[in-house]
Amino acid sequence: MSESLTVVVGITSTSWGGNEKWASRAASGLARRGHDVSVFYTHEPVRRELERLGVRHDHVRLWGDLNPFGFASLIRLLRTRRPDTLILTKQREYWMGGIAARRAGCPLVVLRLGLKRRLRDDNKRRRVFGPLSDIVIVNSSAIRDELAQTSWLDVSKVHVLHNGVSTEPVDAGRGTEALRALGVPDGGRVICGAGRLTNQKGFDHLIDAFARVAMDRNDTHLVILGEGGKREELEAGAEASGFGERIHLVGHRSDVREILAAVDVFALSSVNEGMANALLEAMSVGAAIVATDVSGTAEAVRDGAEALVVPPADVPALAAALSHLLDDESLARRLGDRAKARVEEAFGMDRMVEELETILLDGVAAKRTGG
Repeated sequence: MSESLTVVVGITSTSWGGNEKWASRAASGLARRGHDVSVFYTHEPVRRELERLGVRHDHVRLWGDLNPFGFASLIRLLRTRRPDTLILTKQREYWMGGIAARRAGCPLVVLRLGLKRRLRDDNKRRRVFGPLSDIVIVNSSAIRDELAQTSWLDVSKVHVLHNGVSTEPVDAGRGTEALRALGVPDGGRVICGAGRLTNQKGFDHLIDAFARVAMDRNDTHLVILGEGGKREELEAGAEASGFGERIHLVGHRSDVREILAAVDVFALSSVNEGMANALLEAMSVGAAIVATDVSGTAEAVRDGAEALVVPPADVPALAAALSHLLDDESLARRLGDRAKARVEEAFGMDRMVEELETILLDGVAAKRTGG
């Protein structure tokens, strides 16, 4: 490393999910490499996780575009920290965060975009993705290709940085104990989904698919890890399925990889994704995987090689693939082993942090030289 940077990262989310994991891992990884890194947060669930992970953090009440007190607080923080770069990870941060950074004299503003979406053509977005930012980080080539369809966007500022995940061994026995405590009986077969409880994650489709699987399997349970605004709706759907006693929505967990190591099948049911952290976590512990063909999925796994891949929102196809892996344990083990090898090769945490460090160092150097 040729230079130590001062970095501030924003996490204004109301709950903890894949984006927040990425931001905290990036912050911790950069700090381990000798950079001065802090995170600003807005909501208590994020503070609790940052505290648990030992990430330095500051409270800034930043939400929406009409929040003068949060805006002033962020400017004060930036003028105190004097960062070389500010990384904004949520769309709700982009506008006010970008303006605050420019007023505070922050040289490099980085936006992180983790979902495939077409940018609306309006003055606000032209400014956010134009003069208010210098670099846009996306976690899949599919997102970059979508952004490239935006005629007014300078695509040269878009960098693909695949997510990274820990590949450290985990104790599957602890995962089994956790499942037992969550109500899964000994000997039960487990299908698991993980992520924020939002429409994007397609957990309603997963519940419907599980109901089809459960009709012929009295020993099978569905566990969904995560919290979010769709919880009540999903709980109602689970009850309406007729298999509510075998569907467990267990909220936020800090032992996700241990649980994934103990389940029979992991299901990524999303209808829109970037590079799903939950998918990479399942790969990292050698879980058998069924994944929907959305955005970054194809960059992580191949159908029949590391996972079974099905169309998004196709409940019959999802149910059939889940049943297939429950029936064919040899195939499940083979896919899991290949997925683990794939993530170790291409999606390790050190690789992600090193690439991020290079992007930031090059960006700061270019700003200093007027590039």
